[in-house]
Amino acid sequence: MNPFLDPNESQPELISPHPRQPETLAAWRRLLGWISLLGAVGLLIAAALLIAAAPSPAASARETPAPPRTPTAAPTDAPAPINISEIADPTDPPAAELPTLSAEQSATLLAMPPPPIDDSRALAAIGLSFDPFTIIPHRARSQMTSYTVERGDTMDAIAERFGLARETLAWCNHYRLALVLRPGDQVTIPPADGACHTVLATQGKDIRAIAADYGLDDPYAIIDAPANSLPDIPPETLLPSAAFLFIPGGQGSIITWDAPVEQDAAGNVIAFAPGQAGSCGAIPGGGTFWTNPLPNGVFVRGFYAGHSGIDLAAAAGTPIRAANGGPVLYAGWNSWGYGNTVVIGHGPASTLYGHMSRLAVRCGSYVNSGQVIGYVGSTGNSSGPHLHFEIRYRNQPQDPRQTPGIGW
Repeated sequence: MNPFLDPNESQPELISPHPRQPETLAAWRRLLGWISLLGAVGLLIAAALLIAAAPSPAASARETPAPPRTPTAAPTDAPAPINISEIADPTDPPAAELPTLSAEQSATLLAMPPPPIDDSRALAAIGLSFDPFTIIPHRARSQMTSYTVERGDTMDAIAERFGLARETLAWCNHYRLALVLRPGDQVTIPPADGACHTVLATQGKDIRAIAADYGLDDPYAIIDAPANSLPDIPPETLLPSAAFLFIPGGQGSIITWDAPVEQDAAGNVIAFAPGQAGSCGAIPGGGTFWTNPLPNGVFVRGFYAGHSGIDLAAAAGTPIRAANGGPVLYAGWNSWGYGNTVVIGHGPASTLYGHMSRLAVRCGSYVNSGQVIGYVGSTGNSSGPHLHFEIRYRNQPQDPRQTPGIGW
């Protein structure tokens, strides 16, 4: 209410400039509104029902079983091969062919031992160990193979590496290799322990006789050995000359300078290698006491079938002494591999001293035990200064270390 107007006076009527709208809507509009309202309500009710009826994802995962897996069928039609030459750049150089191994190369590699690992401490640091000598024996070998000698190799070490007895290598290789190895030498490696034999047709020995020579009762051990590649033949078969046979389990003889000797009625050796340039002829006598032939030497190799004496290393020029007293039966060069050699008679026994640089005795000399007879050298088949010393009883080599007084 306006405070400046008198309430008792009549107020003028306010008139709107806009025309007055009717207070009611038309019927068709009201009907259309109700229909729209009812449709919206129906949609809301339907949405609520759908939400209430829908299962939860976890329940759906638990209740709906997974469809069984079926193997994927392989395609029936293989893709056509691609011709690389069709997509390759013609300007590119042709690709080199990949290297391949022949069957012989593969067999050789399998037969070879693995190279030794020098630094075992590095392996120990990671908890590993390596022993090359436990590998080859577990690998079955049926054929002969070969090994190329490297600097520092010995027949003993090679035999151990391939799991063989050292006698086996001595019996299956040239006698020179039994005395000394040089880098580049080829050592024949048989598949197992035994011996080897080269057939001489002039001997007229069949397979049965050859087996008997090596201590075998069953000649089929030779016939059936894969390394020999023999057909199914009877033991009475004479093989062609120069045929090389492996004798499984065979026992050969001691490899030595097979020099003939002369003996008197009592069995004393009086001449050694008669007819050769260094032989001194028949000289009886000898035999006092045994002593060390090289007191200042170092023992480097022992006695076995492939080595008929012992090797004692020393500086070149070191004096060599007679191991027993007696006449000199041989003094000079030996072409069998011993180089400058001296042989002394001691009754039924004799001693041999090889590889000397020079001799201190000659034919006709009679020496006493401990007397200087020559000097250490490396003549003949030798890889360094040493004395090759043998004791023979009636020309059969014996182990010098089994003789009291020798000192080794």
